[in-house]
Amino acid sequence: MKGRFILMYPQARLQVVLAVCLLAPAAFAVDPGTLYRNTIPKDKQLDPAWVQSLTERGHALDTGIAGSKRDDSLKFIGMPVGGIGCGTVYLSGDGRLYVWDIWSQGYAGVLPNTTESPMGFPGGTRTGHVNAASGSSYLNPPTFERFTPDFSQGFGIRFQDGSLKEFNAGGWESVEFTGKWPIGTVSYKDSTSPIDAELKAYSPFIPLSLDDSTMPVTVLSYRLTNVSDQPVSAELVGWLENISTVAVADQQGAFQSDPRFTSVSHHCEMQLPAGRGKNAGLPPSVHKGTMAMSYLGAGKQTVVEQIPGIAANVVLESGQSQEFTFLVSWHFPVVRVREQLKDPLVAYKNEYASRFKDALAVAHHVAKNFERLSSQTLQWVDTWNDSTLPQWLLDRTMATADTLQTANCFLLADGNGGRFWAWEGIGVCHGTCTHVWHYAQGMARLFPSLERNLREKTDFGFAQLPNGAVPFRGTIDGAEGGGIAIDGQCGTVLRSYREHLLSADDSFLKTNWPKIKLALEYLIDFDRNDGDFDGLLDGKQHNTLDASWYGKVHAISSLYLASLRSGEEMAKRVGDTEFETLCRGLYEKGSKGIETLYNGEYYVQEEDPNHPEAIGVGPGVYIDQVIGQFWANQLGLGRLYNAEHMQSALNSLWKHNFVPDVGTFRETFREGRFYAWTGDAGLIMCTWPNGGLRENFRNHRPYRYFNECMSGFEYQAAAHMVAEGTPQLVRQGLAVTRAIHDRYRPEARNPYNEIECSDHYARAMASYAVFLASCGFVYDGPAAMIGFDPVIGPENFRAPFTAAQGWGSFSQTIDGGKMTAELDVHWGSLSLKTLRLNPRDSKIKEATVTLGGKKLNVKLVRNEIGVSVELAEMVSISPGQVLAVELR
Repeated sequence: MKGRFILMYPQARLQVVLAVCLLAPAAFAVDPGTLYRNTIPKDKQLDPAWVQSLTERGHALDTGIAGSKRDDSLKFIGMPVGGIGCGTVYLSGDGRLYVWDIWSQGYAGVLPNTTESPMGFPGGTRTGHVNAASGSSYLNPPTFERFTPDFSQGFGIRFQDGSLKEFNAGGWESVEFTGKWPIGTVSYKDSTSPIDAELKAYSPFIPLSLDDSTMPVTVLSYRLTNVSDQPVSAELVGWLENISTVAVADQQGAFQSDPRFTSVSHHCEMQLPAGRGKNAGLPPSVHKGTMAMSYLGAGKQTVVEQIPGIAANVVLESGQSQEFTFLVSWHFPVVRVREQLKDPLVAYKNEYASRFKDALAVAHHVAKNFERLSSQTLQWVDTWNDSTLPQWLLDRTMATADTLQTANCFLLADGNGGRFWAWEGIGVCHGTCTHVWHYAQGMARLFPSLERNLREKTDFGFAQLPNGAVPFRGTIDGAEGGGIAIDGQCGTVLRSYREHLLSADDSFLKTNWPKIKLALEYLIDFDRNDGDFDGLLDGKQHNTLDASWYGKVHAISSLYLASLRSGEEMAKRVGDTEFETLCRGLYEKGSKGIETLYNGEYYVQEEDPNHPEAIGVGPGVYIDQVIGQFWANQLGLGRLYNAEHMQSALNSLWKHNFVPDVGTFRETFREGRFYAWTGDAGLIMCTWPNGGLRENFRNHRPYRYFNECMSGFEYQAAAHMVAEGTPQLVRQGLAVTRAIHDRYRPEARNPYNEIECSDHYARAMASYAVFLASCGFVYDGPAAMIGFDPVIGPENFRAPFTAAQGWGSFSQTIDGGKMTAELDVHWGSLSLKTLRLNPRDSKIKEATVTLGGKKLNVKLVRNEIGVSVELAEMVSISPGQVLAVELR
């Protein structure tokens, strides 16, 4: 954030605060409330130009995700470019592939990476070292130079004099990177070269089409242009070394060629080391698979420094351009995963191995379907970015979904289409943890079948206990899990309603209702057994901050109220009137009772005096205090409880928790992991500006979490701020989101790896909720309803949308008492019966709707956000058709 905030700390005050803390390492020598008030400025003194950039489509400060050799901003870029559930492959800022973990090596983080604490004394993580879980890749991001792959692979132009100009930053005067994930574009220019080049790298990625998006392959399309005034003849060459660490028969690869497809492939065997540390005694093993490099055309066999490769002829007239497409594919049937670090590695079969026999089969499939796969991937990227929303917001809210394309996520063969399983962050905290993954919204919107997979095969498959509890860590081997996290239990219920809304019909809900109901009944019984049965939860409540809190916990009760409302809606849809009434009654009690936790400015935890040893937040300003409304916004459940109090609570987060420089805060409040640091702004997890921080909290390991900035939590709060729609809260929510985006600027660290407890942390996919809130998006697939109420530029607005069976673009204009809107489907189809809009004019009385130019019969009905345009009959909108609406 350098240069974007004006820090307001008098030097003398800062020195006094630091001196007090350094003299008292084990306890605060002064009232912590005073320290918080002195360390976190009420006036954030934001740079006006930076504030202006928050809502502008393009701005001088808004370069999006881009890097350049010119300013040394390429080295940290690592964009995942492999298929979903197919391991990790990064595209570097200069167009090379690195950080290969396609055979599941079983370590924490994208690569083994430990660094020293930057705080100058033990205390950053209670040790002097920072590992993957504590933010080593944040402080010391992996680069190609530090983690050069163990095998050689690359591309370059070989001229007639035999010289090879490789595609990397060292080989060209100008190298520029532009990232619009899932596609990374790299351009190469050099005054000594007659050819300019542009690379587009990606793995096929088509929302809703899971088979097309889960292939172990990277596409590398090079567009070469002759910028000289003479014809040029050359070769575009690619090479692929066998990665085997043991002797194999085909070390030089197998070569195939025909007029449309050329390849070199390897049989690979890797000697994996014997167990170390807690796995000491495990014998070494051999991991087998195949890799291939293919060219989509007639190429020839070649050798680059004794490494087998492929050469494609390049003949270009002056000014002529031509595209050359290569594929790098892999196939390792076995994935090796340990549940926890103390456990041995266990072998499971990758789902893609059920579809493809080897890496060459993957390449042949992609080549055969390349026109469709490439065009639809490019169409999605164009659809996402063809918007009036700020480019930085589009970049940041989409980029976190790249976690799906890393070794954090697995699609395991189970004989029935595969079973999704994931870590929290790569190699750390197993079991697609319910109290982490329920924050994530990106996967559900892009690939709803994966979330339904989790509900049906894990949560309500092998995991759920007879009493309805869903253990928060689903084991990879399908055995019964362990403990129960109350926030995760709420999240499972809420996600179930979301999965219904993102379905084309009600079959998911009808099939799974008994188990969804049982999961909610577990929470209701928890409420019943705490002595009050009042719509609020009390007692021992394990939660995502790795501890059990006691008393009435504002955040968890907020989630419980959202769960009751979702239960009411689901019960209504399946005709379970008795349960609908029960949920409604408890919700109404709780929505009134939770106001006893409001202190006049924000919501607090009512601690249980019978558990003075327990950690919690008490009267602290906690980032998740009204998280239930975040979920209610995702599900179209309306307002859960007092709007004025909620908005005050969100404003309190900005006032008391948003810091312009996290480094200054951390020098005062030392303990914590490193997900933000000096020069970064962020929203602190919990502060106690009015006192009440109990000293014994510091005896608990999770105390350090309160001093951290974890982007998934920040996105949750930011999305809720934006959804409230008031100018102040919208600005604050966007500022929190932009602060994260700026923390991950390419010149500082990898913009594609948001880190919490290890790399590519799942909770960060909550960023998609900020996008949804900006659009005011609501959707109910079974009811064929879609709606928009944008909070950024509603007078002239355009943005992408995804639905149950298709995706496309929505646009609207509002001018002079008239509103026009269009729904344009680009892929699949959209079933529509009701369109909800906000014309921001109560005088609107008439609606005209056409589909493909044909007028439809409609009725205009007032609703809580504006109007509903109800079609007399449900229609299905296909690509090439446009549904147009005019309101007068």
